[in-house]
Amino acid sequence: MKTNLREQKIISLLESRGEMTVGDLSDILGISVSTLRKQLADMQERRLIIRTYGGVMSVNQFPDETFDSKLHKNVSEKRRIATKARSLIPEGSSVSLGSGTSVFALSNLLDDMERAAIYTNSMQAAEYLARCASLDVHICGGIIRSATGTIIGTEAYNFFNGINTDFAFISCDAIDDSGEVYSDNVAVATAESAILRNAKHKYILCDSTKLGKTSVAHIYNLKSCDALITGKNDTLVAEALAHSCNIIFV
Repeated sequence: MKTNLREQKIISLLESRGEMTVGDLSDILGISVSTLRKQLADMQERRLIIRTYGGVMSVNQFPDETFDSKLHKNVSEKRRIATKARSLIPEGSSVSLGSGTSVFALSNLLDDMERAAIYTNSMQAAEYLARCASLDVHICGGIIRSATGTIIGTEAYNFFNGINTDFAFISCDAIDDSGEVYSDNVAVATAESAILRNAKHKYILCDSTKLGKTSVAHIYNLKSCDALITGKNDTLVAEALAHSCNIIFV
């Protein structure tokens, strides 16, 4: 088994089981413990897994909710968010799209553009936009997270770290009361932060249920973004954020 395929298998096993011993993982993969340890050390350096005493565990400490499950939550709010985001993108723009259902809702509104270059780490967004002959669609390489269709890993990070786009839109799992943006997964956060880094205009799209929460993997701070686009929310968190960051309520 090639190294990249083995890496994908390791991540898939860990995300389904949580934690495994090096010995058990070695048996399943059919490779020596010494070879496996070298690969695990490399993967840990790239924040794809967490080494433990005698074992290894997933960086994702939360069970993956499937893309389809998320797709049917807060549908009308996500539609409003996507509509507002679409209004910000002029013809001829280059656009980076992260993963997540709010960003996917935006991708579904880009099919009326006569010309644009789209870069994404979302399998679902790429599949939808690839049908549009007028769009130049690029998808990064890397490891596919089976439950969500998000592409992660060094290839994904390097892909986005090496391009400059006019706009970048990502989603998230949580935003705390100081405007820090989080993912539930370290590897996803690494890829999504690269998506934002080299874009002229940076936007976070998320429904209002994510506000006032925190999670394990930091992505960005809202103060470094053009705006957060979210649903109307009467919480004190939303009010506090509005004083220090640009928030567009829809």
